[in-house]
Amino acid sequence: MSEPIYVGIDVGKDTLHVAACPTPIHACLPNTAEGHRQLCRMLQKHTVALVVMEATGGYERPVAAELLAEALPVVVINPRQVRDFARGMGQRAKTDAIDAQVLASFAQIVKPAPKPQFKAKTAELAELVKRRRQLNDLRTQENNRILMIHHHKVKKSIAKMIKTLDFQIAEIEQLIRDYIDADDDFKTKDGIIQSAPGVGPQTAAMLLSHLPELGQLNRQEIASMAGLAPWDHASGKSAGKAHIWGGRKEVRNVLYMAALAARRCNPVIRAMAERLTHAGKPFKVVMTACMRKLLIILNTMIRNQTSWTPKLN
Repeated sequence: MSEPIYVGIDVGKDTLHVAACPTPIHACLPNTAEGHRQLCRMLQKHTVALVVMEATGGYERPVAAELLAEALPVVVINPRQVRDFARGMGQRAKTDAIDAQVLASFAQIVKPAPKPQFKAKTAELAELVKRRRQLNDLRTQENNRILMIHHHKVKKSIAKMIKTLDFQIAEIEQLIRDYIDADDDFKTKDGIIQSAPGVGPQTAAMLLSHLPELGQLNRQEIASMAGLAPWDHASGKSAGKAHIWGGRKEVRNVLYMAALAARRCNPVIRAMAERLTHAGKPFKVVMTACMRKLLIILNTMIRNQTSWTPKLN
């Protein structure tokens, strides 16, 4: 058997720059369906230990899906993590070909855990959820603008846009609901998630689409995935405070709103919040703990396929 190779792919809008180590491979392919097939054929000639690419705003998703369909181990990395690695290696220059080689070296040295293969419907649901969030942001902007406007025609124009956005948001929300109901796995998980007091349909849809690992990881791993795991900051005699960092911002944002509701109506979260508040913890620390506790509860419920039972949480 050939020596296992570690592959780095720099993904652009139109091109894929490919590099590998220890076996040197250098290629530039189009970021198209045909280019993805060429890449798969090229990699199938080797024993691939790991493929690493950066998250590039969605351009990486089709090629990652194609590689996963061919049972190749794929990891999509935060660009900042790779950039820090390059600086640590003394690599200051930056071109597409160099970036691909840095990604290959990162794969060989760091060996990040491969991305699990999720069904294509998860990505499609994520697009619907993302679009709903975009429309909500636009509506918030327009609602803020109309408060500062005095000209009748301008105010009328903004009101008309808000009405249009309300219609589109309602339409997208119905599409999300229909999409979840049409898939047995989504529907089952959605029912389990929403059975927890304080968790509504928007939180459930976000978790299903943006945190598909829910129920497959342990409590520390799922908290870290959402950016809710505290990281220690200490050196020598200096013991700094632990802080949360990184993770999936969209998931964290929706969990914040769910935790606010859970503090009122979820007995487990309410008791925890009251205990921390009485201990003198700042509001931000209390909310972060509530978010992490709520996520861990939901993770356990999905893993065990059980609905909300206060005595078990």
